[in-house]
Amino acid sequence: MDYLGNLKMDISPDQKHFLLIDQNTDSIFVTDPMGAILNRYKRSGEGPEDYNDTHSGMAKFISNTEFILPATRGMYLYSLAGDLNQKYLVDFYPDFTIVFRNSDNIALRGNKIYTDLSGRYRGEGFEGVEYQQKARKIEVLDLQTGEFSPALPFPKASRFSSETEIHPAIAYYTNLAILDDTLFVSFRNEAKIYSYSLSNLDSAFSFKVIPFEKFILAKPTDPNDDAAFRMRDLFVGTVNRVIPLGNGEFIVDFLSGLSDEEVDPILNEAGTDFSKMIEEANKINTAGRVVFDGKAISPIIEKPEILGSLTKFVSRDEI
Repeated sequence: MDYLGNLKMDISPDQKHFLLIDQNTDSIFVTDPMGAILNRYKRSGEGPEDYNDTHSGMAKFISNTEFILPATRGMYLYSLAGDLNQKYLVDFYPDFTIVFRNSDNIALRGNKIYTDLSGRYRGEGFEGVEYQQKARKIEVLDLQTGEFSPALPFPKASRFSSETEIHPAIAYYTNLAILDDTLFVSFRNEAKIYSYSLSNLDSAFSFKVIPFEKFILAKPTDPNDDAAFRMRDLFVGTVNRVIPLGNGEFIVDFLSGLSDEEVDPILNEAGTDFSKMIEEANKINTAGRVVFDGKAISPIIEKPEILGSLTKFVSRDEI
């Protein structure tokens, strides 16, 4: 092992290169299948080929020689050597309550990239219930034209399309996945998977409810509360990732969340020590990955203690 860090990964289509990002340092690595480091560089910063601020999700190969990296202002296309080939910036300021840098928030099909990049409609003055009714939840980037276009209103079956309750933005953080011509959408604090035809992102053609035994929902936002972020909302139930397997099956990465009775003592004791909050919550939170067949979920998939997060699904035989 040449390097030890907190790594997230993608694999090139020909499986000859591994792409890794160290979450601790923003360093990018390209390795061969045996782990030997071929390229190592850092592209976050203010340079002409750097992405500003931070990356906002996992990078993905779009070919055997290029990968695209989502950042807080748009998308950056790099070669394996770390050279910037193209950058695609949105013409509005994206709205992030919190950035989940290890999220799977982009999906690729042909020359289009689908990404969770909210903020366009807040810039037009929509807030609260009005935002939930009028906003589009994702942006679609056309790699040929370089243009972004908004798509996907909140589905009618989602609690986030409510006309009476305002929900915190962190609750509807969006995960995306594509299989064949179907886009699968899940929201962070909702135990549902929505299916969309790529030719019609205006309405879901179906949805499935994931029957978790326990899944704590975030409370609606008080319209008189000016707080942009509530620490409590970090410890609710979350759907972190959905991977379609075909035949109506999915791998679902989730956290069950903690009740008020469970989380209040943790928040009170930890004070402002965020690391302690997470450490104590992890001791009693139910977390893991299950197989969901559209009706029922499997027991949590067992894995050796040393293994971390699930980063790449290649096939049913190789994860």
